Amino acid sequence: MTKSIAVAGKGGTGKTTVSALLIGLLCEKGMGPVLAIDADPDSNLGTLLGIDVHKTIGKLREEILEDIKNFPPGMDKANYIEAGFQQIIEEADGFDLLSMGRGEGSGCYCYLNTLIRKFSEDLFPSYRWIVMDNEAGLEHISRRTTSNIDALIVVVTGNPVSLNTAKSIQQITEELKSGIKKRYVVTNMVKESYKKEIQKRISELDMEYLIDIPEDPLIEEAIFNGKPITSLNGSPAKKSVKKILDIIGGDDGNT
Repeated sequence: MTKSIAVAGKGGTGKTTVSALLIGLLCEKGMGPVLAIDADPDSNLGTLLGIDVHKTIGKLREEILEDIKNFPPGMDKANYIEAGFQQIIEEADGFDLLSMGRGEGSGCYCYLNTLIRKFSEDLFPSYRWIVMDNEAGLEHISRRTTSNIDALIVVVTGNPVSLNTAKSIQQITEELKSGIKKRYVVTNMVKESYKKEIQKRISELDMEYLIDIPEDPLIEEAIFNGKPITSLNGSPAKKSVKKILDIIGGDDGNT
């Protein structure tokens, strides 16, 4: 059965880095195939995974909305949309990447979104794991454009604003009752002098605290040089994320 992880948090907390490391580790452990979903409008997940993204769902949606006006009578719109959807899935070693892209413009997207959601959900059973990098507002979860989530991981830093975002995410998920089975918090690159206070504030949230991810020069260097971070060896951050995966998925991902 497919298991899913959603990663969220304020921009700049390192959630995309955590998502990319989770995807890389799942592949390394032979727990693929993995469907990586970049649901953040900034669309940086592909870069950290070493994938060039050529088209997003947002771009496809705009193109189809324009093309649909000129469809000849009798043409099957659903088949046309599905063909376009299949073309935007980027294939890699052990995982596929689906990028959501920018949000909607001024047109009417109800029909398109319904079909896109259907095509997305039809994909899910083909994968052992789904890892989704979200924006702070959890748009794609709140709009039910994704399936149920086994684990939601909220990333916070020493910045108090990131804790406010975590509180907002908790509120959103409570209001949605969207099938999120477990909610977790991880801290990322928190200064030693801040850790006690940050963890005290985290304890006020109704989410389980997992682990602190240390500052990692290897990650910083790889990102600076435009290299994928999934193949790094000896990375402290990668070791921490492996512990996260072991906790939420079991050693083999099946428990």
